[in-house]
Order: sequence, then C-alpha cells, then structure tokens
Amino acid sequence: MVMLSFPGLVLSLVLQGSSAPEPRFLEKVRIVSVRASEGEVTFQTAEGASRTLGEGDVLDEEGGAKLKDVTSASLVFTRRVAGSDGEVGEALIVVRFDGAGKTRVREYRTVGDVSPPRPPQPDRD
Repeated sequence: MVMLSFPGLVLSLVLQGSSAPEPRFLEKVRIVSVRASEGEVTFQTAEGASRTLGEGDVLDEEGGAKLKDVTSASLVFTRRVAGSDGEVGEALIVVRFDGAGKTRVREYRTVGDVSPPRPPQPDRD
C-alpha cells in the first residue's frame, strides 16, 4: 500500500499485488465485450463462466463493488471500505483492459473524515 498525505487530505492507493485482504476477482477475469453506450460489460471468469454487468449492478466478489461507469477502455466500481482504525470510507476500483481483454486493476481509497484541500495561504509580512 502506498500512503500519500497532503494537509487536509489522506489518500491510500492499494496497488495490484498488494496485501489487500479482499479477493482480487477482477484481476482474473477477461473482458469479452463492452457496450459503453449501454453501460454494459461482459466478462469471462477464471472458471470460464460468462457474466454481464450493467451500471448500478453489484459485484459481490469484490466486497459489494457497484459498477459506476463503463467506457471503451475502462470500468469504474465503487464500494465502502473500512480503514485500519475502523473509519469507513469509499474506494474506487478502476479496471483497465487491453485489446485481448486482459485486465489491470487499481484501487483508490479515502477513509475517514476527508475535508477538501485548502490552497496555500500567501505569506503575510
């Protein structure tokens, strides 16, 4: 896990191959077809089963991740996550895929009370 910290903002990036406790189901699927205009994607699981998801559908294998957006080159899922201190936040799971349907997965998490970043204040003399 890579932790980035900015004043007023905490962002954790959970990268592929990390020690995330959740199963990484999306790393093992192959994208078969994408209908971005209809918000649908069809993929093949590691076991060979074919599944179709539409925007708003929930993927239980990724901890209840909901398909938020389908484009011709990526999928975006959202889900609720808990931080190490028990605080609850949201995760974005971004799935990119190549022409052969091989996926690359990145997860971006915000946990806890995250306030918007403030611009730097000019020095006052």
